[in-house]
This record gives sequence, structure tokens and C-alpha cells, in this order.
Amino acid sequence: MRKIILLILVMIISNVSYAKLSCSNKSFIENKQFNINSKVYKFISYFCEDKNNDEEEFFSKPAMLEVQAENINKLYKNVIGIWGMLNIELEAWNDKPAFHYFMPATESIEADIPIMIKNNELMVQCVYINQRLKNFMEAKYSYCGDQQIIEDGFGEDAILNLFPEFYLYSIYHNIYFPETNKYLSDKQFDAFIGKIDDINFYRRYSSLNDYFLNKFIVIMVNKEKEYHFKESKIYQRILGKTKSEGIIGLDIIDAKGNITFYDKKILLELLNKSTIKPNIKSYIQQEKINLYNNPNENEPESMYLVQNDFVKILDVIWDKDQYSNVWFKVSYISKKHGEIIKWIKGYAFNPWNYGEG
Repeated sequence: MRKIILLILVMIISNVSYAKLSCSNKSFIENKQFNINSKVYKFISYFCEDKNNDEEEFFSKPAMLEVQAENINKLYKNVIGIWGMLNIELEAWNDKPAFHYFMPATESIEADIPIMIKNNELMVQCVYINQRLKNFMEAKYSYCGDQQIIEDGFGEDAILNLFPEFYLYSIYHNIYFPETNKYLSDKQFDAFIGKIDDINFYRRYSSLNDYFLNKFIVIMVNKEKEYHFKESKIYQRILGKTKSEGIIGLDIIDAKGNITFYDKKILLELLNKSTIKPNIKSYIQQEKINLYNNPNENEPESMYLVQNDFVKILDVIWDKDQYSNVWFKVSYISKKHGEIIKWIKGYAFNPWNYGEG
């Protein structure tokens, strides 16, 4: 009997052990409720304005996060708040609790880290990032690492580890289609965004108007077929946290917020089921771009393409270890020479002047 009483006391202490950290002066209180694993959880977040808090903080303005449910009453410090220029809040993401990261000064990057609950422990594993590019479009990336238990304070290094810096080559970061001629506004075109081995991914816009409205379809293509993803929420999952590592698959979120990861094997199966022949097209943005027999700067042709020439993209070579080394194999229909199949440099689809030719 005595052992049972001691066990009960230990359980009680463990559930209320954060009571000593309670805050008497709360501001910006937010209450959110989620149904997780058939159990109702309450998430209460607020800033603590107590003046007698002398503990070392990683946040310039720390906030508190309380989690309450049956047999659970926890309070976390140093997991939300203002950390440098980074704001971290508790938000609903696809009807699930998540840490929401954003930088109000730039509004260029936002990220959501969904919270999982296992054995009464809060855990995180994946991050989903929306990055606003220089052309005001948005790119979506995801990264999933090892499961990490949320403890009372991630610590400086842990916060950075939860929010890796993703960056794809500038063919995606800078791609931009100025309406230099009116007829271009009605042309369907594609924008390269990355690849897995021999599978390339593009954004397909039905017109420049859809481009400016950020409306697109993700296209997956190899040399034989193409496949269209019609879902609106598609994240490119990155292998690691460094900018040299590329796409390993797609995270697709359906209308109910369910996330399914498509690796290369599944993507290939989708491609094999498709009956659509590849037809990737775009138009040159450089005033003049040289043609090459091979993806090699030492083998230029005397022929060239000019701005607004419309080409079919047959293949792409992307050296992830040397970002500037991107080449496209293109087909162009010339009135004088018929079909011309040559290689061009990746920046042919960027508007900035590179001084070629």
C-alpha cells in the first residue's frame, strides 16, 4: 500500500512539476484545441510579463506554451516567442498543432513544424517551408529528420536545427517571365524546379496571368512520359539541410490535410502509368543566347536564339555541386533551318543580362 501511495505521489508531482514556473502576468493569450489520437488537447500560449524572471533565455522575448489533456498538464519555456528576427508561434496547420516560424521583417520565409504526441510526449520530425522568391513567387520545401522530443527549451542550436536553410539553384529562385510581348501572355510555359536522377519537375503555367497569380500545376517528366499533379499543396522533400542536396520526393497534402510522401519508386510508378508524352516548353528571356552542340562552353555554334523564342525542353543537366552549371537540351523550329536541337545554358530562362554573345 505504501508503495502504491508513493507511486501516485510521483505521478502527481511529474504532472504538476511545472507549476513553479506559472506566470502571474500573462499577455497575448491564445487558446487552441485539437483532437489528436481521439483525445482532446488544449494548447495555451502567452507572453509572461513577470518582472522577477531572471533565468537565462534564448529568446529575446520568450513565451509560454501550456498543453493540457487527460493526464497531461505540461508547460514549456523557450519553444515559442521572439528569437532574434524570428517569430515562433503555436498555430493550426492542416488542423494539427504546429510551430509556425516566420520573419516579419522580410516576410520571405515561413515554416510549419507539425507536433506529434506519443506516449504523452510532444515530438517533432518534419518541417514544411514556404519561401517567397525574388520574383515574388512561392516555393515549397520539406525536410524530415529524426523524431525529436520537445523539451523545456530547445536551446539555440536546436532551434536552428529545426529550421534548416533550404536553397535551390537560381534557375528556380530567379526565374521570371516579363510580359515583353503581348502574345506571350496567352502561351502555356513551364519552369524547371528540380530533379531526382532522371526525373525532372516543372511548374506549368497556362499563361502569364496565372504565373503572376501563382497558379500552376506540378509536372513530373522523364524522356518518355509526363505526369500532372493536380493537388494544390505539394512540397518538394529535400534530402538534407545543406543547399547542395536535392529533391528525394514529394509531400502531397490532400483536401483533408493528410500528408503522403511520394519517393522515387512511387513517382516512377506514376510516370509508368501515364500515357502523356513529354511536352515541356518555355521561352528565352535573354536578348541573345548561344547554341552549343554539347553541354560544354568550348563548343559554341554560330547560331543563337533571341528573347521570346519558344523552345521545347528535351533534357536538363543540373550539377548540384556547381550551381552555375545547368544546361538545357532544346528543340527550336526555325523557318530557315527547320528543327534545331542544341544545348543552351540554364540562365537562358532568366531575365538578367549575362552578356553572352
